[in-house]
Amino acid sequence: MIVGVSPEELQARLAAEQDKIRKFQILFGPWWPHYALPHELKWTLYGEHDFCPYCFVPLRIAVGQEIQDFEDTIRHIDHMDPLSRGGEESFRNAICVCARCNMAKGKQLFADWLAKIPEPNRIHARAAYVQKLGRAPEEFRPGSRQPRLSLMRVELEFDEKVLRALFPRPVVQGPPKRR
Repeated sequence: MIVGVSPEELQARLAAEQDKIRKFQILFGPWWPHYALPHELKWTLYGEHDFCPYCFVPLRIAVGQEIQDFEDTIRHIDHMDPLSRGGEESFRNAICVCARCNMAKGKQLFADWLAKIPEPNRIHARAAYVQKLGRAPEEFRPGSRQPRLSLMRVELEFDEKVLRALFPRPVVQGPPKRR
């Protein structure tokens, strides 16, 4: 449920994000999910699930107003591999969950978090992780803290035609290297 956003406005926001995704593909090729920041595609993230993949509670979006009754069911963006443990600040490492689960998971490694949630939820959460990150949670190797990035990419303001002229090939040849 989305509070404060009409279905037409939601569709417009999702369409705008699809335009951004095409621009990310021009800039970064098949590795774009590694380079797109979660907040740049938040409506696309919001649309991936109508429920928290950790506890199955229905999720809500509050826009322009606070809803005290639904506080725990408001969507949060969780970094499945925590930034503090070396996870990427990327679209592919982000998933929408309820506020309660996001706060409970905190900085835990995803594999450790999975052990704490009920079995049916665990299966779904693991599948979401594997789908987005392309590997099992146990394969993640913690590293140094990654920064939370907040600046929007200036290139996204250009028309796709201009981007294709400026960047005939992707500007990267693979995913980012971990520090």
